[in-house]
Amino acid sequence: MKKIFSILLILLTVSGMAFAKDRYYSPSFSWVSPEVKGQGGSFVSNGSGYNSLLVNPASFEKSREKEKKDGEIKKKGEVTLLSIGAGYSGDLFTYLEESRAGDKEIVELMLDQVTSNGMGASVQIGGGYVGRRFGFGFITVAEMDAPPVETTLGITGDLMLTSGLVAGYAHPFELGQFKLVVGGDVRPMYRFVAKDIDIAALTGSVPDTAGGGDTSGEISFSSVNAMAGIGVGFDLGVDFYWRDLITSLTMRDIGNTRYFFKPVEAAFGMQFANETIDEIYVTPWTMNFGISYHPTLGKLNKFVDPTIHGAFSQPLVSEDSLYGYDSQSFWSRLDLGAEVVLLSSVALRAGLQGGYFTAGFGLDLFFIELNGALYADEMGSHAGDQPEMGGSLEFAIRY
Repeated sequence: MKKIFSILLILLTVSGMAFAKDRYYSPSFSWVSPEVKGQGGSFVSNGSGYNSLLVNPASFEKSREKEKKDGEIKKKGEVTLLSIGAGYSGDLFTYLEESRAGDKEIVELMLDQVTSNGMGASVQIGGGYVGRRFGFGFITVAEMDAPPVETTLGITGDLMLTSGLVAGYAHPFELGQFKLVVGGDVRPMYRFVAKDIDIAALTGSVPDTAGGGDTSGEISFSSVNAMAGIGVGFDLGVDFYWRDLITSLTMRDIGNTRYFFKPVEAAFGMQFANETIDEIYVTPWTMNFGISYHPTLGKLNKFVDPTIHGAFSQPLVSEDSLYGYDSQSFWSRLDLGAEVVLLSSVALRAGLQGGYFTAGFGLDLFFIELNGALYADEMGSHAGDQPEMGGSLEFAIRY
């Protein structure tokens, strides 16, 4: 195993020498799925359906089982006509308590959040089909992140919008008592990023209606740098089945996913600095390990269906080779989780994500599905450095 890691790191180092420009970190394409977060963030071996599109392409082979009137078991894929999700990170309980009190406006509440613990928010919308060896979906994620600061004058925030198409295939190999599934996918993506939006930019963004200049009614973020571009990611996944046990290995963003950014002068009714981009932005190659145990209980599975699982991630990049990237400790990259499905319609979830407890639920009402989760993310390098509490919800039309 050490030899494999050494070879991979050498390949990454050699490929990185081909670029003369500085390399900067760009986050992986993902969203805060409550189905995943509620289970401690572990979804490598146990994942299936829409939420596995950005986790493990080998999961595309998994299919739901439906019993026909004649007793025959038929496998079917999962169709997600629409998935809408939202996430929030910060001091969630304080925010809810102060908002109910009604003493402060929403802007003041948000400023208090940033100056106390930082704040983040995200929205996701998408749809797709997963099952019977195929995975296909389109997902758009908008994210805002404002790190903690001491005073409101120091507040800055980053805005990122990513739209991506995922298309993949997984093939099973029957090996007697064992089964091996190998899957892969391709992810063409478009990403827009506006960095370091500060208070000065927000308060100065007023159209010039006094005759001193023509802004055509556009909001001007003239001091804010924005960029947009495309990137294509490649992923591989392997699931190994033995009885009720699944062990998995995935490679995400193989070879480092590079975004080909260009400066943006104007977008979404806002005008930006339009400065030249001299850096290269990449999402680092990541290796993920997973294991899950899903006991076969026969007809009892219709009433109680438990699964326990765990996952561990290993980025194949060194901290000093990528600006803006902070490596995390072993415990911050270890996720453990469990899910119990009752009566085939109610899911109770719990887990341990990077050293913090998580909890979640799921309701499957015919073709309507609702998922929710509470969790904490570690924003520092070690467990306990900088925890940030969060919550997420998903509403989906799915069958």
